[in-house]
Amino acid sequence: MKLLIFLIFTFSTFLGCVESNSSNTFKTAVTYSVNAKSDSLNTPITIAINAPHFQFPYQLTEPDQSYKMPSKLEEISGLTIDEENKFLYTVQDEKGNIYKIDLSSGEVTDKIDFGKDGDYEGLAYHQNTIYVTKSNGTIYEVENPNGDDPYVSTHKTNLKGKNDVEGLCYQPSSNSLLIACKGIPTMGETTEEADNRKSVYRFDLSKKKLIEKPLYKITLEKVQQFLKGATDHQEFENFKSYLNQNDNFKFSPSGIAIHPESKEIYILSSSKKMLLIINEAGDIKYLAKLNKKIHRQPEGITFGQDGTLYISNEGKGGHGVVHVYKPRY
Repeated sequence: MKLLIFLIFTFSTFLGCVESNSSNTFKTAVTYSVNAKSDSLNTPITIAINAPHFQFPYQLTEPDQSYKMPSKLEEISGLTIDEENKFLYTVQDEKGNIYKIDLSSGEVTDKIDFGKDGDYEGLAYHQNTIYVTKSNGTIYEVENPNGDDPYVSTHKTNLKGKNDVEGLCYQPSSNSLLIACKGIPTMGETTEEADNRKSVYRFDLSKKKLIEKPLYKITLEKVQQFLKGATDHQEFENFKSYLNQNDNFKFSPSGIAIHPESKEIYILSSSKKMLLIINEAGDIKYLAKLNKKIHRQPEGITFGQDGTLYISNEGKGGHGVVHVYKPRY
């Protein structure tokens, strides 16, 4: 009997463990790959905390596909997808080029020139138009990007280099672009005032205007409050240490996307390799520490209409890569 209990415990450890006191409590999960040898952040592991009744539909330790990018996309940044789910589009953070990736092969099939060299970060696709943002908040509108002569217009915003814009996505419910800032959360603040807060802004496409009040605020206090509901586990104590109040806020948005069905907002952080999910009201539903062996530097995120999740990672000395995750339920 003792041997049977030991075998069941060992098997469940490899599959991952979920602890929950009741249907109204938070759930904490440690998901290992099948070849994990130790309970360590250095193994292929994803540490995740779910809000009550939230079910995360992806297995982030097991990409269904991975597309290795050419050397020119070692510093791959933002990511978006066309409305027919045939092509991904991306940029790298030095050149004014959009790269087109065929989803049937994972190959880069075209390069679209739209601007001068610069620090380009996020992309969004809507109605045969690709929007690209610079880190200083300038938005480039590239109409008919697959045509012979794409038309490019530029929209200045009140965001600046200190705001360090990284993420961009289209939000259908407001006909807006959501803009995630890695740096100073609001205009006019100093770095010290902004250490423990990050902001997401809304750019109204009907008015072609930035709404200056942040749509969402991600604060250290809000994240810590969320973490208080988690079941204790050694790995989660390590996770919480990344968000220690005695240190600067380690969550730095690098990508943003909206799930096509749930409408929840997925926000990547390249710093400390995290994924945060909030609902449309701004409530935190999920927080995960991604494995650094799979997500070396997560920079871009987008969804296909069928819910397939795509995450781009910089190469950090190697090839950039796009991981593909099919929903598991």
